[in-house]
Amino acid sequence: MDSKSRVRRIASEVLLWALSILLITVFLRAGLSKFDDGSGWAHAFRFWGYPVWFRMLIGVLEVGASALLLWPRTAAYGAILIVLVMLGGMGTHILVEGRPRQVTSELGQLVFSSIVLFGRWSRRIAPSLA
Repeated sequence: MDSKSRVRRIASEVLLWALSILLITVFLRAGLSKFDDGSGWAHAFRFWGYPVWFRMLIGVLEVGASALLLWPRTAAYGAILIVLVMLGGMGTHILVEGRPRQVTSELGQLVFSSIVLFGRWSRRIAPSLA
């Protein structure tokens, strides 16, 4: 391996870890706060008309995604969970709130998790069909 490709590989790894740490920080905090009935998230989910179990499910998905991002072989799956949650958040802004301009609040996390997804996809643990 020549030095240019080695530097590129190291830079890619640093970027993927930096984005993963950022996503872990954001989604671990957000996921845990969804378990608190007095949190802003609890208020928002009530406002949107979503049941408590759905808020808890989203919290589990966010905390689970954060855990999956810690290991490069499972990071792609954590990133997929974040992409799905962000698409759901965008759908809430459009369909429930009727405020499509609010979708920009999820764009950063959607882009970052997509980068992690594609950057870690080749290293993922392939699901067993047996």
